[in-house]
Amino acid sequence: MSNAAARPKRRDIKYNVRDITVRGWLQVPDGPGPHPVVILAHGFGGLKEWTIPELADTLVSVGIAAIAFDYRNFGDSDGSPREEVDHCGQIEDFLGAIAYATTVSELDPARIGLWGTSLGGRNVLAAAAIDSRVKCVVAQVPGVSLSSRLWVDMMLPDSDVATLEAAIFEDQRDRLLGKEPRYVSMDAPPDSEPGSYLITHGEEERRNWRKRISLQSFAPTVVDDLAYLIPKISPKPLLMILAEQEHPALLAGQRSAYAAAGEPKSLLKVDGHHYSVYTDWKDVTTAATTDWFLEHLTPSQSWR
Repeated sequence: MSNAAARPKRRDIKYNVRDITVRGWLQVPDGPGPHPVVILAHGFGGLKEWTIPELADTLVSVGIAAIAFDYRNFGDSDGSPREEVDHCGQIEDFLGAIAYATTVSELDPARIGLWGTSLGGRNVLAAAAIDSRVKCVVAQVPGVSLSSRLWVDMMLPDSDVATLEAAIFEDQRDRLLGKEPRYVSMDAPPDSEPGSYLITHGEEERRNWRKRISLQSFAPTVVDDLAYLIPKISPKPLLMILAEQEHPALLAGQRSAYAAAGEPKSLLKVDGHHYSVYTDWKDVTTAATTDWFLEHLTPSQSWR
């Protein structure tokens, strides 16, 4: 993790999306603005303190401002039930961050980029397809083409599809009868390889991790498959980062999404699994991401 003393100054931010307050932070480069800005958020159950600060520091060091936020129901943001992934709501949180960026005088509303990883990759693909204010986008190992089968294979190995779906429907009924939400225990962060990239993180990175995800986070949604939205991203430049040892079903969906996207687009493949982008391949993905945003948000600059 970057040395805190060397980190560009952050300031806390908040904005409302419907009736929910979303909280995060903003880092602005030195020098005269308005600056281009990249909005960043993590994946399934992920928090803004996980891996994002290092990427934000790199972007700010080359003259690009960074906004990071916690999704509703997680971290410092409001919303309930806590630790529940609101799939459509998370896309709205990105759209709200875009609107917020246009209110900050130090930021250039004509140069807004999006970055998301895992489920956050799905979210930025959707937001870029919907919002014309987005200039370019990076989707890293995006969680597209989701299904109950995929959740079981990747995150719930002790369950099966029929059991998971029955539990989801029972929980929905119980909530209507006034019972408390059901949760799935997550000893390791749900968007990390068990025991991997959070091991070296300190209390600040861990403070909002509750080691659980609501059962309804795994319920089917209308954004499980983005096939109908992907072609609408063009002509916004898209960089997609894929891991060649990804879960086969997830990788197939990612490849289909990339094939459906129009130009301009670029594909970076790394020889790792879903979580390698946070560890072994982090330097490579950070460099590619930084180059992409420099090319499309500040084409006159170079960082290497």
